[in-house]
Amino acid sequence: MKKKTYVLGVAVVLAGLLALSGVAQSAMWVGAQLGGNFQPGTSMSFSGYGVSATQHTEIRPSVLGGVTLGYDFVNSGFGAYAWPDWMKYFSFAMDLTYNRLTIQDHGPDIGQYFSSNSRLNGYEVAWSFLFMAHYGFLPDSEVPTGRVVPYIGVGPAIIFTGVQFTTPGVFHRFGQYSSNGGDSAINVGLVVEPGVRFMCMKNVSVDTAFRYRYSQPSWSDDNVTIKTKPLHQLGFLVRANYHF
Repeated sequence: MKKKTYVLGVAVVLAGLLALSGVAQSAMWVGAQLGGNFQPGTSMSFSGYGVSATQHTEIRPSVLGGVTLGYDFVNSGFGAYAWPDWMKYFSFAMDLTYNRLTIQDHGPDIGQYFSSNSRLNGYEVAWSFLFMAHYGFLPDSEVPTGRVVPYIGVGPAIIFTGVQFTTPGVFHRFGQYSSNGGDSAINVGLVVEPGVRFMCMKNVSVDTAFRYRYSQPSWSDDNVTIKTKPLHQLGFLVRANYHF
């Protein structure tokens, strides 16, 4: 009888801990995100082989995906602390996103400096640090902090980029040229993200967000340098989160 009582007691305690970790004011959350990344028209400079030019450039839209880890400054849930009550309106999050960075091949703009069937393909990995402010609406008994939570986040990002380019055949403006090359770069950028969080359950939420990202990478290889003017990238994200 004592053994059964002990087991039952442990089960009750565990259930209580699990319930506590799932309340709407849980301190930590993790999420996965997916969306699209768009770059309005910008300029890139091309230099090499005695040529130097700056051209308006089209960067193709791409899929944007990644993961996030966040912390709410509240006094319940995993990693909680006795923060002042006013800090419940603030959070901090780190996220890691990936998207392609591809220049139009042999098209208008900077693409004219590459021969037909050439490629200029790249990637972009951004490690972002967001300081967030939010306020909840439509509270109820299950989610006293509010079912609908508009927020805005802003912070720096460490941005890893790289390009690979293949230029077979005739480098049509400047004679014969054929090369495979590439380069990578690390730059500091800025991220701003307004969005709305919807608390579907006490420990599950979905975010819809708009993300602005600023950066200015450049790459060099085989006597060719490509430098971007500031990139003002626009992302649209849907994110699913688990709070614990």
